[in-house]
Amino acid sequence: MAGQRHVSLIASAALLCPLATLAAPVDLSGEVGYAYRLMKSDTEETVSNQLRGAIRGQTYLSQPWIATVDANLRVTQDKTDYSLTSNANINDSTTTLITGELNLNVIPQSRFPLSISYQVNDSRVDTVNTITSPLTAAGSREFETRRLSIRQSLDLRKAGRYQFNYDNNEWKSTNSEKYSDWLLGGNGDISWDKNRLQLRGSYKVIDRATLSQESTNITLSGDHFYYPTRAVRVDTSADYYNYETESEPSAVVFSNGERETTSEQVSSFIFWRPTDRPVTASAGVRIFNLDSDAGSTNTGPSVINNETELLSMNATAGGMYQYSKNLRFDANVNFSINDNGTNDNNSHLGRVGALLQSDIHEVLGGAGYQWYASAAAQMQGTEDEDRNTLSANLGHDANRAWLNDDKSSTLRLSLSQAASMAFEGGDVDSDTQRLDHSATLGWDSYGGSGSTYAALTISDAHNFGDSDSDQQLVNMQISRTQNLTRRSSLTGNITAQSVRQNFSGQDDSETSTTTTGSLNYQHSRLFGAPRLRFGSDLRLSRASEDRGVDRSEWENRLDYSVGLVDTRASWRLIDAGEQDYSLVYFQVTRRF
Repeated sequence: MAGQRHVSLIASAALLCPLATLAAPVDLSGEVGYAYRLMKSDTEETVSNQLRGAIRGQTYLSQPWIATVDANLRVTQDKTDYSLTSNANINDSTTTLITGELNLNVIPQSRFPLSISYQVNDSRVDTVNTITSPLTAAGSREFETRRLSIRQSLDLRKAGRYQFNYDNNEWKSTNSEKYSDWLLGGNGDISWDKNRLQLRGSYKVIDRATLSQESTNITLSGDHFYYPTRAVRVDTSADYYNYETESEPSAVVFSNGERETTSEQVSSFIFWRPTDRPVTASAGVRIFNLDSDAGSTNTGPSVINNETELLSMNATAGGMYQYSKNLRFDANVNFSINDNGTNDNNSHLGRVGALLQSDIHEVLGGAGYQWYASAAAQMQGTEDEDRNTLSANLGHDANRAWLNDDKSSTLRLSLSQAASMAFEGGDVDSDTQRLDHSATLGWDSYGGSGSTYAALTISDAHNFGDSDSDQQLVNMQISRTQNLTRRSSLTGNITAQSVRQNFSGQDDSETSTTTTGSLNYQHSRLFGAPRLRFGSDLRLSRASEDRGVDRSEWENRLDYSVGLVDTRASWRLIDAGEQDYSLVYFQVTRRF
């Protein structure tokens, strides 16, 4: 059995033998390594010892422009022990994962290169008392995977660029589970005159042998771009999707064992954006159709057909008129029709608006000041409800910056105020008003020994009318990077935020406070040893409410490189509130 499991790997190596007579000298490289991992909490402990090895080879056939070949083989063995603090029994698993890959590139620098890739994965797991292996995505089960990929590219210059691909994947495990799929696809990119056409398509077959189920997936799509003038562009897109599944009939869930979903979509948009006129406009239409048949469900006394039909059509148009550099008008309309086979849901929306903003003026000895105003009228409706809305906004803001004499530090102040109102009529009557205030004070400093940044933001918002509420926010952030020596630095950051909310109908307001902080130390030449790097990272997070997460994490890392040997060690402590963890990791790798 063990010999059969490695037949595919041996076959991959055998493929290189007849090519070796034509190949140039092989460039070999690789690595061997060991890793140790200990994860311990209050209730459990996991210890993992891992051996790794990899070898890679690269060569070419006759000449590099004719064909290049590269292959690699990787072997990883992991032994993991797992135990509970309250139980002396130890569960263990030993996993061996072998991966082989062969790549062939034919005429790689030409206008029609061919690329072939074949990859094999093989795992063997020896498990006691069922412990999940860290190497296998399928838990503690042995499995094999094979993947074949073929890519053919064609560059026909004016006739377009094309690519065709074939992919075949297979996965199977020792408990008789098997999954396989193959895909045939292609795409093309063609340009002529003022047109560009992009086409894509794929056909995929999926076989789930364990479920006696086979699925087919067809995807077709195309995009056409037309540029009749520099100001006009037309984008047209079409998509087709079909997914069909056939499986063994079931008297419990699906009586016929067949499911199918088909969708089509077509859209076209036109854009008019002249560079010498103040008007821009766009319009478009989109049609979407969905048909889904999920089989029939047997509920006992009756059978329910799970069918879905949806036809959606949407048309939109809009434009903008820049009357002057300070005044702008905009308008748009939208119509939508949705039919699910039983009910129609039609809707429409129309809106016109205007924005007026002043130039930036200098006031109070250097502060920049600007004001703005906007207004809009909107009509929208459905089969059941019509709603008309009038809204207006008025606001202004000011900004000021102070620099010291040598320009190494800057103090910034920003103030803003805005008022808005909205009135709704039709089937829904409501009116709301909102008043916002905000202020930000920031300071940053740069010097030879480091840099500092600090910012304080305060905001206040009040809603009046049919929905009374208010919210206040205070956010403070301070960070500092300090160069301790030429090769070491210390960086710290702390952020605190408090939010108070009060909604209409509540007796008490809600206040939430969150604080996060971090401290990082870096040394690129510890104890004066070249290439010996040390890093320590401390992160804290605290929340005032029960739904917040209090978390602390402290990690210390040591990296050392000597010649072709790389070593890394780390120790991490994690306090996640209800559970504490410690993680020790050591890794050494020898490259060749």
